[in-house]
Amino acid sequence: MATSEALPADFTLDTGEAGCGDLVMLIFQEMKKLAPGQTLRVAAYDAAAEVDVPAWCRSSGNPLLAQDLTAQPKLFLIQKRA
Repeated sequence: MATSEALPADFTLDTGEAGCGDLVMLIFQEMKKLAPGQTLRVAAYDAAAEVDVPAWCRSSGNPLLAQDLTAQPKLFLIQKRA
């Protein structure tokens, strides 16, 4: 998967130190504001984000277009489903 830096995002969300349920809730709330097809770049410091964000994307049906797990914070590019 390409790093999220290589793909432009419509919006950016810095989740700070939020973890697990809080992290997913922040993403969920921000995604509600997007129109279908728009993208959200998520910056997350939580170590479990590399598992939690892809799992949320799979369960919610919002495609994970890219991720950079080597960056600090970890970066994820999510597209709002149609």
